[in-house]
Amino acid sequence: MSQVDTPEKLAETPESGSSLLALCGLGLAGIAMLGWICALAWLAWRFFDWLLF
Repeated sequence: MSQVDTPEKLAETPESGSSLLALCGLGLAGIAMLGWICALAWLAWRFFDWLLF
């Protein structure tokens, strides 16, 4: 019975273009998140440097 269900599942898969778009969006979101983390780390480093010296 699983062999009969297989073509129906394959027909419902999204196109490769939409998955590529989602992958690019995920990559851009990851780069933006890494940028925010680096910016916050730099600000924290400057703040603690100002406190210590």
